[in-house]
Amino acid sequence: MKRKNLSVLLISVLITLSMAVPVLGVTGAQSVVITGKKTVSKGKTIELDSVIFPDYADVPDYQIVWSSSNSKVAKVLRKNDDETRIKGMKAGKATITVKISGTNLKASCKVTVKKAKKKKSGAAAAKKKIKSYRTQAKKIKSQINRTTLAANYAQRRSQYFSLEGKLKSVEHKLERIEEQWETKYEFGQVSYKTYRSVEKSINSADYYLETVEHALNQKFNYEFDD
Repeated sequence: MKRKNLSVLLISVLITLSMAVPVLGVTGAQSVVITGKKTVSKGKTIELDSVIFPDYADVPDYQIVWSSSNSKVAKVLRKNDDETRIKGMKAGKATITVKISGTNLKASCKVTVKKAKKKKSGAAAAKKKIKSYRTQAKKIKSQINRTTLAANYAQRRSQYFSLEGKLKSVEHKLERIEEQWETKYEFGQVSYKTYRSVEKSINSADYYLETVEHALNQKFNYEFDD
């Protein structure tokens, strides 16, 4: 009977000691606070740190426990460490809490998750360039109309190729933009809708350039048209 009581007593002592381990692992901790950025975009992460006072307090990482009030908004990626990473899951707010297990010490902070910023495709800038090239072509057309044809062949030839060179320069710029956007679309960097909107602007400018080229050839009566 005494042996049975002794066994029961031994088991009770072992249970008590096992429950006390977390507490014994914390030495001198008096308070804890959370530091770090409190806003994050959807799909991105931020780092939060636990700062335990006083500095000399000895707290094992496994006893520092992080949690989120709403993991669907802000998810804790490292649950046991003196620092953690929080991932923004969807727009909203969540409370992030850090606790020191075996004690009553804890701290909380609000984390705001913002909508992911849309990546700019660059379509607006491309269209602005295309518009400027069309403006250049318009100036060349005006110059063609104002040109008085030279009396001799050599001078007319010089006039023609000078104007054609300016026109070709604009054409090459348009071709470069067209190649860039074809590559972007092929590599999935822009949607078909965005690509088509830029392509339409290019086609419109190309068509206008053709009218300018036609005006140039008419001006010189197709004398140098190959």
